[in-house]
Amino acid sequence: MSSHDPREPFDVSVEAGLTEDGTWLIDARLSWRDGPPPAGCRFLDLARRALLEAIAREADRGRSLEAMKVRVHLEGHDRVGVSCDEPESGG
Repeated sequence: MSSHDPREPFDVSVEAGLTEDGTWLIDARLSWRDGPPPAGCRFLDLARRALLEAIAREADRGRSLEAMKVRVHLEGHDRVGVSCDEPESGG
């Protein structure tokens, strides 16, 4: 899924799929059409919000497909990863 709003100077794209071990793997990207804006620009907050909303939608979709875990890879941020394991149910 990708998001392209001609009014905004950025694009958000997410691709996701289920791995063999039941993990819903989300690959998320935020790209700037004309390079990143300066610090403090309102588009930075809008872009972050759009990226997080897209990731949340994909995580929900993965859970609806019975994924056991959700893992996020942010393109360009090799040191950043998010992994959300569902709490084990106590019996």
